[in-house]
Amino acid sequence: KVLDIGCASGYLGEFLTREKQCEVWGVEPGINSYKAALGKGYKFIVNQGIESGLRDHFLLSEKFDYILLGDVLEHLINPEEILRQIKEFLNENGKILISLPNVAHYSVRFSLLRGHWNMTDWGILDKTHLHFYTLKTGKELIEKSGYAVEKIRPRGDLERWFRRIGLEGVGRRLLFLWPEFWAVQFIFTVKKQ
Repeated sequence: KVLDIGCASGYLGEFLTREKQCEVWGVEPGINSYKAALGKGYKFIVNQGIESGLRDHFLLSEKFDYILLGDVLEHLINPEEILRQIKEFLNENGKILISLPNVAHYSVRFSLLRGHWNMTDWGILDKTHLHFYTLKTGKELIEKSGYAVEKIRPRGDLERWFRRIGLEGVGRRLLFLWPEFWAVQFIFTVKKQ
């Protein structure tokens, strides 16, 4: 049983219901994304902001094995409060999967060296981001909110770039050798402390 917070158009919920036979619930504030997600296998989707959606009476009595926060926390006014709040939705042995963009990515570092901090329409410096995280500060946020980090997985473009020249393994090694520099985002697997 999965709670997909910020489920967007429902592409992940559709995959989880079809391929993994999960029961998936969602919270999605955007009306267009909410409408797009409706026919994708979700048992129920709350169409409200994240903060208010987590107080919806349909969710309050539910417990989940997994809670997904895919590129959500950086958009929230108080992400630590939300992390603490969602503990009540997590089964005893449940896990939360959190992805956070990496503001220490080489592209941002090089821009800063040139004196630029240009917000964009998407990506690491998305105009709608209220918070920016490195590997260290992302981990601190999670642990300060009462969770233990079980696993951290960097995600980047190096494997894809090196795949073009037949050296995908080299790209993977570089990513894991210096993830703070190469990772576009970090995916944390966490559980209650």
